[in-house]
Amino acid sequence: MGGTVHYADVQGITVVFAESHLWPNPANLFVIPDTNGFSMIDVGGGGTSGRDHLHAALETLHLCLEDLHTVVLSHAHPDHMGAMKYVLEAAAPRVYVHTRDVGSCRDPSKLHYSFDIPLAKDVYAQRDQHQDFDLFRFFDDFGCSMCAADEVEGIHEGDILRLGDLAFEVLLTPGHAPGHISLFEKNTGILLPGDLVGISPAWYTPSSGGLTAYLASLDAMESKHASLLIPSHGPVMERASHSIGRIRDKLMKREAILLEALSTGSKTFLELNAALFRDEILHFFPGCGIIESHLIKLEGEDRIERNGLGPIRLR
Repeated sequence: MGGTVHYADVQGITVVFAESHLWPNPANLFVIPDTNGFSMIDVGGGGTSGRDHLHAALETLHLCLEDLHTVVLSHAHPDHMGAMKYVLEAAAPRVYVHTRDVGSCRDPSKLHYSFDIPLAKDVYAQRDQHQDFDLFRFFDDFGCSMCAADEVEGIHEGDILRLGDLAFEVLLTPGHAPGHISLFEKNTGILLPGDLVGISPAWYTPSSGGLTAYLASLDAMESKHASLLIPSHGPVMERASHSIGRIRDKLMKREAILLEALSTGSKTFLELNAALFRDEILHFFPGCGIIESHLIKLEGEDRIERNGLGPIRLR
């Protein structure tokens, strides 16, 4: 990070794109200038790459960090708010996040639970694997550290956030995080879907809403009939409904893979994990949370039966 900055001005929003849509690259930055300075939606990741991304963006845009007066966080994950550490060294903005993610902003250790790390450790307990997994060491090792932000203000579904000349409606869209929000600007038709719509689906865990909430969030975004999507990871998407539908299709394809695996007989949790994720590095995290999210949905629809972490079978 820190080289050429790629950005686009989209109807009053300056979008600063990360080098790649893949984690651990920081999230895209959304900068909205006004006569008093500027606002930002997300500030990017912690670690040196997130710091360099933020500083290079502001230098390119000829903005001083000291003039940042408002930050809206789409959710409390390290690639979106890890750089608050560097922001707070130079500025004292008002920081807004959905009430469901206020706790994780103030005490990031709560992410251990919204990421469902205890569930993943339970799944692997008999194999005695991953029992020493530390979420924050994981973040640090990948160069996308998390930080705390104590002075945050809670926002709610339906609130209107006025940033510059724009007015964003807050949509609570969980699945990836309990307090994940999307922002809809009615006058321009722009929807900021956060992590939920992009090149690939975001990962999802039961404690963050799971698959059921993810699908409902996609429905809520689609109901706004946006003309343009600007995701947190990846390029601008001009076919909003198509982009939302494509993510829904990918999620349902995963369900179809699991049902196909179960059609040949009962499977263990780890067998289903291997059926869905070929790359073993994904099995523990985020694989366990994703598999459990699908199983909860299928169980609620009375399509499978299981007993705890025992074998899973079709009804």
